[in-house]
Amino acid sequence: MTTHPVSSLEDINAALLSQNPFAKPPFLNASDVWGNEFFDVETINSHASDAAFHALDQIRTGQYSTTSIAITAQDGTGKTHIISRIRHRLQAKGGGLFVYANKYGEFRQIKQGFQRILAESLGKIGSQGVKQWQELATAMSNDALKAATPNPKIYSPPDLVNKFKKGKPSQVKKWIKDLTKTFLQAKDVSDPDIVKAILWTLSDEQSLYAIKWLEGQELAQYKSNELELPSQRQSFDAVLQILDLISEYNELVICFDELDTPDAYDDISGLHISQIVAGLIKDLLQNLNRGLILSVMMPAQWSNKIKQLPGGVSTKVSAYGNPIDLKYMDGESIVNLVSFWLDKYYQLRHLIAPDRIYPFNQIQLAELGKAKPTVREVLNWCKDRCKPPILNPSDSSKAPDISNPVEIAFIKELEEDIENSLEDNYLLADAILFGFQSLIGQTVERVTVQSATDKVNKHGGKDHYINFKVIGKDNGKDVIIGVAVLQYYGGRGLGTGLNRLNDYQTFNLTRGCLVRSQSKKITSYLEEKYLVPLIKQQGGEYVPLKEDEIKPLLAIRAVHQKRDVDYGVSEEQIFNFIAEKGADKMLGTSNPLLKEILSDPSYNIPTDLIEDEPVTVAESIMADRSDSEELNEACENLLSEFN
Repeated sequence: MTTHPVSSLEDINAALLSQNPFAKPPFLNASDVWGNEFFDVETINSHASDAAFHALDQIRTGQYSTTSIAITAQDGTGKTHIISRIRHRLQAKGGGLFVYANKYGEFRQIKQGFQRILAESLGKIGSQGVKQWQELATAMSNDALKAATPNPKIYSPPDLVNKFKKGKPSQVKKWIKDLTKTFLQAKDVSDPDIVKAILWTLSDEQSLYAIKWLEGQELAQYKSNELELPSQRQSFDAVLQILDLISEYNELVICFDELDTPDAYDDISGLHISQIVAGLIKDLLQNLNRGLILSVMMPAQWSNKIKQLPGGVSTKVSAYGNPIDLKYMDGESIVNLVSFWLDKYYQLRHLIAPDRIYPFNQIQLAELGKAKPTVREVLNWCKDRCKPPILNPSDSSKAPDISNPVEIAFIKELEEDIENSLEDNYLLADAILFGFQSLIGQTVERVTVQSATDKVNKHGGKDHYINFKVIGKDNGKDVIIGVAVLQYYGGRGLGTGLNRLNDYQTFNLTRGCLVRSQSKKITSYLEEKYLVPLIKQQGGEYVPLKEDEIKPLLAIRAVHQKRDVDYGVSEEQIFNFIAEKGADKMLGTSNPLLKEILSDPSYNIPTDLIEDEPVTVAESIMADRSDSEELNEACENLLSEFN
């Protein structure tokens, strides 16, 4: 056996001093769940992930069809880590489609929010190198082909996606139409449009729009005409139809995370987000035909919130049995964790250490294990103490500094992919509102911000379109700005929101402000009906939503929401960070989006925001024929074009 020589201590120590192996923040979020890189010591809390995979195996072998598991643990013990382990193993080995829920939108619209979560998750890459929607669409297409002939060619998801990529637009549209009709002959489906939308995900050109439609978003009329779909299908019935179709072909794993946010209460029902999600889990479990629902939370959340719900909700949240508790670290598990982390570090630098836990020793780690720390506490301990002997005094300047804990958390949240967040009006508005709440008492663009509130209607309630008000003084004059984040694709939601934004009297506004991405065009009809009156007649304003300006607001809002459970920082520390680092981090008074909303209106409508609505010509290739004639020809076409 060939052994490699140990690297010199001088080289190893120089590497450790130049970059701390434990510098990466010890927190996991959605980017870690969905990302490719995932550091995992599978022996740590393996009892929890093993229980999930055992349940999936039992479902797969037909012992039962569905179950739910609750995992409880203190913060930092690895709740999200278990979810990430399940996701990465399913992606590597197959065995189920995966859905991850951690941002829930408007609490009173939790079912609509779940439709978005479901569609977004299935838009992620699955175990076969294509989107999970495309895996499902391929299975459905193969069933359609089987219905058309006894011995069809069976496609793999990558092959079928590639076939659609090579097809001309008119050809792809015909394939979708024929596959939909043939599938509906073979299967009992209550909503044919759901089938058609899923099949459209096979087209790279139309996949984005099909997924947005499946999320419940409204498409522009020309696009819904092009896909031959209604402009919108937002309902829990749509969710149930999707779940039914998935159950025909695959197990489904749905994971609910971030249920411990302390101030996440619905202001009408008084229910906490964990209780609202528990009700959703009950509904899903009763309607899911094949799959596992997993939720993770702190023990107090389970005992003080979930267990107190009536109607046996807690038994639906953890149908598998009592919640599974995650374990604290002991000496052996700490050694495994530290050696795993250091081994990755040394491998990347082509170094071989004299001991697998160098620069630590067994006595240190054994002593640490006596305190039964969490995983996060161990990693923080290592970060603070990963300082090898200094070879000479001049090297001491290379030792890493301990960063502001809010800054560490902020940087971690900036890693999040916000592409899907840019479609979520509620999430975007919540981040902007929090930005204004950090400005209370300060003067920006001549406006002294007195308050910012989402209680916008006459009775002090929320509105679905005007997200919040900013109330202040401009040279002694009252300023009440109503802000509406309207990222809708289609015209109905956008038109309704603009109509309400124009209603200064009802909402007691001195100015209405539309926030919307400039890439999302507005038809000339909506411009004339709503934008011109808002901007040119009422002194309202259009503010473009830019990714680089909203991203820091989303990140600092996430830090604030997770301040107690994940990051262990106070609200005061967060606001101090905004005040001290705002200029560098594009926060507070230095955020261009917040400043633009407060600034004097320009009274201009950008010309590149407006586009004429395309005129579509209806295609009627099979008009005036009976369904049976159309279906027979569809089957013949499928045989000739897919075999």
